Amino acid sequence: MAFCVGIVARTMTMTFGPSTVLGDRYRLVERVAVGGQGEVWRAEDTALGRPVAVKLLRGEYADSPEFRDRFRREAQNAAALSHPGIAQVFDYDEGRSDEPPYLVMEYVEGESLAATIARDAPMDPDRVLEVIVSAATALAVAHAAGIVHRDVKPGNLLVGRDGSIKITDFGIARAVDAIPLTRTGMLMGTPLYLAPEQATGRQATAATDLYALGVIAFEMLTGRPPYEGPATAVLLAHRDAPLPGLPASVPSGVRDLVLTLTVKDPARRPAGAAAVAERATRLRSDPGVTVAGGTRLDGVPMPAPFPAAGTAGVPGHPPGGATQVLALPVADEPDRRRRALPLAVGGLAIALLAGGFGWFARPTTPHSPAATPSPSAPASSHPSPTVHRAPTARPKGKRTPPKRTKPRRQKRPGHGKHH
Repeated sequence: MAFCVGIVARTMTMTFGPSTVLGDRYRLVERVAVGGQGEVWRAEDTALGRPVAVKLLRGEYADSPEFRDRFRREAQNAAALSHPGIAQVFDYDEGRSDEPPYLVMEYVEGESLAATIARDAPMDPDRVLEVIVSAATALAVAHAAGIVHRDVKPGNLLVGRDGSIKITDFGIARAVDAIPLTRTGMLMGTPLYLAPEQATGRQATAATDLYALGVIAFEMLTGRPPYEGPATAVLLAHRDAPLPGLPASVPSGVRDLVLTLTVKDPARRPAGAAAVAERATRLRSDPGVTVAGGTRLDGVPMPAPFPAAGTAGVPGHPPGGATQVLALPVADEPDRRRRALPLAVGGLAIALLAGGFGWFARPTTPHSPAATPSPSAPASSHPSPTVHRAPTARPKGKRTPPKRTKPRRQKRPGHGKHH
């Protein structure tokens, strides 16, 4: 264990600069991004004389044989993908004693979508649809090859100078996912875009990438992700909380698309990324078209859209804002209902016992004038003297008072013999 810690410490203290050359070929020029997995540099491929992007991985991953093997295989899969919307992988090196593993990718002149959102959001719905079309088309190619990205987020979508979109970091998220959470003590990937199934530790699928794409669309339309707050609470919000309302200015068709992508149940999301790209393309010509009959893109019924926040009965935040998750959602409501059932049954049993006790404790003077009910009085299930005195006073206003004399009531025990 001490040996492993020493390797991590030595790797983590390494410094890289514009003069660093990796693998005797890639000269680092400028650091362009820093993330949880490592850092990305703009570099020069001295062998081919072209610009490239080099991603240096963090030391804790370099020490894992499992990670190295899986990362190598995933890098090979990603390199096999060929699509204009996917940043191509050129090279992979497992590193040496004095340098960590690194990945060499296509360099895209431009910026990340995260930077674009920070500067331009809220963004025009047509631009949002354009990004969805490009990203979904690229994801369809990857999914067809059996590759799930697992970490689709604005930082992994590169915006070219011409506005084109390229997805980067294919395969890296899957490789990092192979390392147990307890080994690093942190959750890889930002919780802001993780699907509910990822939040609960279930297997990521193609539908997982589509959920993240829907969250990105929400952020582009509003300027904020749907949930913000502590990481654990955000994860549970993705699992349990309804999506906040979009601004009223968002066309109904775009609103329906975002809601369909972010359905909590992955089985109820669109059947594939290609269907999402097709739908977004149609919406670009008519963004007001809704999904007929409350159905999702492939015709399967979808849940009714969540009402916009700020409307009647929906407290919490204005339309288009993020839900500030400050505490963990209450998750024990079913337990409370289960506890309430025995209490209700117990209360009913006590009431029945009390009623039975009152029945056996009733007065035993059936021939007393005060306890004998009038023939015209309704039967009572509680034979107390008070109950029976009240009905005997009601016939006083009748036109045949002789029938109410004491002798007449005293003959009641033989009433059956006269009939």
